[in-house]
Amino acid sequence: MRKWRWLAITEAALLATSALWIWTPPPPPQIRPNILEMTAIDVGQGDSILLILPEGRKVLVEAGGLPFWAHSQLDIGEDVVSPYLWSRGMSRVDVLALTHAHADHMGGMPAVMANCWPREFWLPQGIPDDEIRKLLSEAHELGIAVVYRHAGDPFSYGGAMIRVLAPAHGQDSHASTKGDTRRNDESLVMNVSYGKTSALLEADAEKLTENFVCRRRPCRRCIEGLAHHGGASSTNAKLLAAVHPRFAVISVGIRNVYRYPRAEVLSRLQQAEVLTYRTDIGGATSFFLDGTGVTSQVADLH
Repeated sequence: MRKWRWLAITEAALLATSALWIWTPPPPPQIRPNILEMTAIDVGQGDSILLILPEGRKVLVEAGGLPFWAHSQLDIGEDVVSPYLWSRGMSRVDVLALTHAHADHMGGMPAVMANCWPREFWLPQGIPDDEIRKLLSEAHELGIAVVYRHAGDPFSYGGAMIRVLAPAHGQDSHASTKGDTRRNDESLVMNVSYGKTSALLEADAEKLTENFVCRRRPCRRCIEGLAHHGGASSTNAKLLAAVHPRFAVISVGIRNVYRYPRAEVLSRLQQAEVLTYRTDIGGATSFFLDGTGVTSQVADLH
């Protein structure tokens, strides 16, 4: 009886300790005030970019994902993106944005929606509902407002100015393209500015969309979230001349089957004197824009 009594007391103490740990307030979010942060989360061969706006609003652009042929049980949203946000004391995001309907951009979104309960879900104008039916259904069930964005849609949010540069509104400017290329060229492209500093988020835009973006006069001397993981059909010389970025970050998986980033893209960046970071080499990469200048920080992989 004495043995079982001590066992019961020990178990009760462990239960009380666990309850206390659960009810302990989480640490405050790791956010720099009055700074625009852009972090490329390391999701392997995919995209997920966290924007923390100067007033503290959090915008997650993409949530990574794996293609169906990977046959993996790994859920990038549940096992990578959500833990990254939690590690920084972020239990919610204000906006979840999807640029186009490809698995390596949206595969992790169901888990992120359920875990982080965004207030708004941004989508590019014209994205086919049948390709994102599950996401739209989950957004409806969770009471998340669905907002469609298109080129020529400037607005202020969280202390930053956001200009939507693509896709074009009310016209099928990519009718000549097919399949994956067409989906890439329907990407939501955004320019996020704070003071004299800005970030250009290209998603998987290819040459056709990049030429369209050049005509929209994107901000110069910015940080560029490189298009299509460094694929050769993107980051053309015309765009680099128009934007003249100071920094670029490539979200790409180590030893990926596509052999991204392509050597010709890296050569273009080098010729344009762009300081380039890669998530397959440096892990998660952050840029901090204070309105006048930019500092960078890579993950400590050790």
